[in-house]
Amino acid sequence: MEITYAGVTEAANQVKSSADAIHSQLESLDARVKDVVSHWDGETREAFHARHQGWDANVKDMHQTLLTIASKLHEAVSGYSANDRRQAGRFGG
Repeated sequence: MEITYAGVTEAANQVKSSADAIHSQLESLDARVKDVVSHWDGETREAFHARHQGWDANVKDMHQTLLTIASKLHEAVSGYSANDRRQAGRFGG
């Protein structure tokens, strides 16, 4: 398996792009669902809101996890680069 700076950077960018796209789509879905729920009342509405809080927290956690993965991939590029420079220095490069 060959790891390149460009490959890892591209992977990081794809993860972030996917995270942002998923987040945007889920925000849109959430807005539509909230519009429907706004017409409900009583126990049904309360039950939905109780369940929705957990769902909302899970969605936010997933988004943050994906952003963290993208960030860690970018950090890996810096680490690989620093290691390459150290190793090149051993050869006078």
